[in-house]
Amino acid sequence: MRLCLISSSFYPATNYGGPISSTWNLSKRIAAKNLKVFVSTTNANGRDKLDVETNKFIFISDNFFIKYYNEQIINKLSLNFIFGIWDDIKRSDIIYIQYLFHYTAFFALIFSLIHKKKIIICPRGSFSSYTLKNRFVFLKNILLNFIGIFNRKIIWHASSYLEKNDIISRFSKAEVRTVNDGVDFNSFQKFERINRIDLIKKYTNIRFAKVSHVFFSMGRLHAIKRFDVLINAFSIFVKSHKDAKLIIAGGNDGVEEELRLQIIKMNLEENLFLINHINFIDKNIILNNCDYFTLCSEFESFGIVIAEAISCGKPVIISNKTPWIDIEDNNCGYFVENNPNDICIAFEKIINFKSKPELIKKYARDNFDWKRISQIFINTFKIS
Repeated sequence: MRLCLISSSFYPATNYGGPISSTWNLSKRIAAKNLKVFVSTTNANGRDKLDVETNKFIFISDNFFIKYYNEQIINKLSLNFIFGIWDDIKRSDIIYIQYLFHYTAFFALIFSLIHKKKIIICPRGSFSSYTLKNRFVFLKNILLNFIGIFNRKIIWHASSYLEKNDIISRFSKAEVRTVNDGVDFNSFQKFERINRIDLIKKYTNIRFAKVSHVFFSMGRLHAIKRFDVLINAFSIFVKSHKDAKLIIAGGNDGVEEELRLQIIKMNLEENLFLINHINFIDKNIILNNCDYFTLCSEFESFGIVIAEAISCGKPVIISNKTPWIDIEDNNCGYFVENNPNDICIAFEKIINFKSKPELIKKYARDNFDWKRISQIFINTFKIS
């Protein structure tokens, strides 16, 4: 059986965050189970293009191939893609589409319907209230009305119960199957051990005489991630913990300048640091050597970086706008209202949190490792 995975971007386009690693790992894992996976994507990577061979399938491993179509206008148009995927879809048995509000998804859906293929769509937050209320609202509604006509021909892949609820709120009779994203657990178990002072020095180029606690957060610098809320919360916390530090890693997606001005205005230049996008090696080092991870997103369809943090045994503070409602029941941290006061209270509580890193890791490994998730995906969507 041949699966055609269609996505607007694909690994190594890591500027787009966690979903890139998710689709990469899922593709590798299911291909290893003797399913032929052909990825049709573009060479977009943020505002740049990937340095990859384009417009032809590249062999990655047994049963796993990727074709990067060249975009004439980054994130807006690839004529090569539009004219090329017709044949990619025709030759496949299952079409698995990532995202929704992108031209690649639109053409993939149209061509899949024409060829009468089995269609699976993973919207990745496209149905969240935040997404539907921001930018091109009129066009989004037109597309959703169009999709509604063919909804019975689509199987929806939700990456959490929150996303499932969002899909059903729009299409009450939709066929929705929930399979969480995953994490390559073993890849986070080998790392360089660094003390707090050297960790801060490594990523800020500043050596402090004392560092009491290191908090870490990560994500693209976009309004939906609500780093402004996190900064406000931390500004309260450092009044009584002047040697605490917070590192925020992420590429600019519209709000970097605002965040830097906020840090300056609150006199946090010696406590809070934006370090831009980081690669896997640096993410692994920071997650394994920080004390705590925190994420204040207004919405996450899943939140892959949270799974990565608990894979490193780190206690977490997570916004209640994410689907990680059971994080407290599993003694992995705190699930809190997404406002500065409640997050600051969680900061105070977590520094006294009686965490057991090995139990936190076990929760991650047992529930989110790709070995488990990939098999659940295959079983759930009856792919073999």
